[in-house]
Amino acid sequence: MTGDGPNFHSLPDDWTSHRNTMQRIATHVLGQARFRHDGLFDLVPLPGGFGTPMVGPRRERVRLVGGSLFVERVTGDDIGTAEATTDAVTVAGSTIADLCAEIGFEPDPGFRVGGDTPALGDPSEMLIVDTTAVQLLGEWYLLGQRAIDEAVASVPSANASVGRLWPEHFDYGIDLDASPGVRTNLGVAAGDGFSDEPYLYIGPWDAARPGPAEFWNAPFGAVLLRSELDVADDPVHRAIEFFLHGITHLRSA
Repeated sequence: MTGDGPNFHSLPDDWTSHRNTMQRIATHVLGQARFRHDGLFDLVPLPGGFGTPMVGPRRERVRLVGGSLFVERVTGDDIGTAEATTDAVTVAGSTIADLCAEIGFEPDPGFRVGGDTPALGDPSEMLIVDTTAVQLLGEWYLLGQRAIDEAVASVPSANASVGRLWPEHFDYGIDLDASPGVRTNLGVAAGDGFSDEPYLYIGPWDAARPGPAEFWNAPFGAVLLRSELDVADDPVHRAIEFFLHGITHLRSA
């Protein structure tokens, strides 16, 4: 797979399988873990993986990092007496049912995160997830998040949404006003039917694609592949540049 250039480690050869398993965990373990507290299921990128924000009366946070699931809770309102606990379980050899039980619920086969909700599958089937795959994906999301933040800060009156990791398509993204009346998505994808390789994307809400035709290289807008950033002199700068170029083109419409 792509990688092992100057900037990134190589993706595992069976990246698609690992990505799909991580997405099932994101949806049916992490998404459901959060949903039972506040009715929401969006997640956040984290160093080495991804997880829920702190939520609920015990400020519960559930993280998939490397090869482990961490369940963290803080009980009490006084910083001096609050009880903070962390339980960790190894994902390899566990099942989705095991991970949910560790948190304190049973997986719901009817749980939905949108029209393209990944199938739960057999919740008692043993999970196989490459520790490195989780770590690489977490760092990929964080790189994209940093670049998106820089782009948002550079756009006057961006009216940007909050960045969130969506289990349905397993991408981190926001939307903003490139200019008044010109709305677009900026995102970080783990890979999908369009490209098995992770990529950054700009997805305008309408059909206009101003600027150089070669920039708009995807049916939904423009993408920058992980392999292209792998050989960039400065991958973060190149990612910021990609988002800003897209916004600039849209502002010229």
